[in-house]
Order: sequence, then C-alpha cells, then structure tokens
Amino acid sequence: MLSHRFTALYAHALVWIVVGFLLTYLFEWIWFVYLLPIVAIDLWFAVCLCLMLRLPTRRVNDDPPKQWTWEEHLVAGYPVRWLSKSFTEGKPLALLIHGWNSRASNMIGRSKVYEKLGYNCILFEMRAHGGNKRVSNWAALHVCYDLEQVLRIFDSRGMLDNGFVIHGHSLGGFVAQRAMRDEIETSKKALGMILESPVTSYVYINNQTCEYLKIPTSLHGFMMNRLLKYYNRINDKIFTVDSIDKLSTPKWGFPSCPTLLVQAKHDLTLGRIHADLLIDVHSTRTSNFSYHIVEELKHSYEASNKKRDELIENWMEKNSLLFA
Repeated sequence: MLSHRFTALYAHALVWIVVGFLLTYLFEWIWFVYLLPIVAIDLWFAVCLCLMLRLPTRRVNDDPPKQWTWEEHLVAGYPVRWLSKSFTEGKPLALLIHGWNSRASNMIGRSKVYEKLGYNCILFEMRAHGGNKRVSNWAALHVCYDLEQVLRIFDSRGMLDNGFVIHGHSLGGFVAQRAMRDEIETSKKALGMILESPVTSYVYINNQTCEYLKIPTSLHGFMMNRLLKYYNRINDKIFTVDSIDKLSTPKWGFPSCPTLLVQAKHDLTLGRIHADLLIDVHSTRTSNFSYHIVEELKHSYEASNKKRDELIENWMEKNSLLFA
C-alpha cells in the first residue's frame, strides 16, 4: 500500500525537476547549480515533514488470547476491532486502549484489576496496529473517530447502561481524552478515566520528533505549522484541525468525569512534560482529578504492576466505582 505521507516529497521533487529543465532549456544549466543549496534544504524539510507522519509498525495478526474473542465493526469502510469476553448484564464496562505500536492483547494484564472490581472488559485496538488492516495515512484523530463510533455501537447494545470507565496508556490516553470530551454524547455515561503515562499534546510529540531529526529548536514551531497544513491537505474534512492549540489538552479534550493520572516517574519514552501539562491544566480548572508519580512504574512493558493496580483500586473505591 502506497503511503500518502510522502506526497509532499514527491510534489517538491517534481517541482524542482521541472524548474531544472526550464532553467537548462531557457538559460544555462549553471543557474540550476546555483539553486542546489535551496533545493537541498527544501527537499530535506519535505522529507522531515513526511517522516513526522509515521505509520505503525506492521505486525502479524495473532489468534486471540484464551477466553478472548475478536469483534469487528466497519467505520467508514475500515474494520475497527476489539477484544472482548462474555458480557455480563448489570455490570459496568471497562474499556482499555493501548499505546503507539502496541496491540489490544497487551492490555490484558491491566484489565485484570477491572475484572476483579466487577467490570466487563473490552480491549480496543487502534487502526493499523497489531494485526489490523494497513492504512496509507494514519493520524490519532482517525482512531478517536473510530472509538467514538464504537462507543455509539456499545451504547446501542446497552453495554453502557451501567456506565463505563476508560483506561488509556500513552497514546491511548490521548485518544481517551478526546473521546471523553463533553461534545460526545456517550461521555455522559462515563464513570471515570484512568490515564497511564499519557500523551497530552501533539505539539510535544512534534517537538520530540524534530529533535530526533536534528531540526533546530528555533524551527520546531515552523515545522508544526507546516505539518498541520500538510495534514489538513491529505485528510478528509471531518479530520481537519484549524489551530495548533486544539492538539493539546484542554482543547483536545477535557473530561467531566473523575480522572486519575498514574505517571511513571522515570518515563524514558515521553518524559514528564505531558504529565506536567495535564496536572497544570487541572490545577486551573474545577475537576475531580488525582495524580500519582510512581517510582516503580516504567512507561512500557508494564502489563503487570502491583503499585499501579493498587492506586487504581484505591481511587475507584474512593469514587464509589467498585461493583464486585
């Protein structure tokens, strides 16, 4: 599948080829040689722009783990899927969302605490992750849209009648915040949101990517503006973002339900900047928000973590969210 993310590079390269031929035909070829430094800089920025719109790593589609089954629903032609167990009526729902380049089954360890506390559990898998169908263009807003549509399906089936909690890890936390904003009807049935070392700003992700690409700090803002314009050109209007500040909390999404942040103290993937933003935003607004910076927690490979589970259980008890 040809990736749309490289259309900027193809377009810029084509323009410079045409310019080169015109200069060579109408004038002397040496004029184009004088332009080569400008050409190189422009193409380098085009390459960087394309690399910022990454695609998830391709993975094998494994069979569902024992006791779990795949369910699937078409959203705008894409087969969105999730792992589920048998559903018990009368219980609330716990919806768990994995992070970047992970998969739904990696959230099974985290789901055990919710099962213990009396919840039905569903593990949502982001598009193009795990063994999901590949895509030519990927964005967090695509996943948010998928999740919002799936929540509507769950609601129509009565699966949200007893309320639900949502647990988002890393990028899954970014998706969860978006799905919990007040404009979404199903968010009114949310009992709580648990964010584990979450992404809270795409601007921070952009800056981190710029650092990897050795782009000077002074140009990070320029690249973010250029990236947003490029993103809006290659995506459907439904996914348009009209301003950069809408890519960060609180404008990205701010929940009305109780929210718990469980942040790895030594987060080697995201650092503390995302958590600090979330804490700062909640400190200036009226909300039911608690947070813990956990020494014993890492960002990744934490399918099981006793301290994290204890914090979640205590918080849920405090907010009357135990149903076992």
